[in-house]
Amino acid sequence: MPMRVLTRTLAVLAIAAPMPALAQASDTEIATSEIESTLKNPAMQAAVAEGMAAASEALLDLPLAPLAKAVAEAAGEDPDDVDPDMTLRSVSPDAEDVPGKVRESLPRMMGAMGSMAGGMGAMIPALREMAERMRAAMDEASARY
Repeated sequence: MPMRVLTRTLAVLAIAAPMPALAQASDTEIATSEIESTLKNPAMQAAVAEGMAAASEALLDLPLAPLAKAVAEAAGEDPDDVDPDMTLRSVSPDAEDVPGKVRESLPRMMGAMGSMAGGMGAMIPALREMAERMRAAMDEASARY
């Protein structure tokens, strides 16, 4: 009998724990709406895409020789065999396409993330209602036991 009471008490606590967070849903709804509008803003998408494309372009020219020399030495190979001008661009010619792909795909991904944020915001009232029904059911169940 005591184990059953303990189990029920833990179940009630596990279900009730997120209730205060749902009570503050109006702040969350506002935040998700702001996130959605920011991520779906074409000017913001273009700015982020350009920034990330520029960053990926810079990464292509990052000197890799110091790291490659350390790896060669750790592997027991001659570090002097490593090209001192090694960059990501020089060892992976396909990497040349990365900035363009970032520029092209990032706005679409940001738009999708914005839609997901909007969807979560739209679900909050239903989650709040569900939490209220669960609270009422738990109160009713607690009165019986």
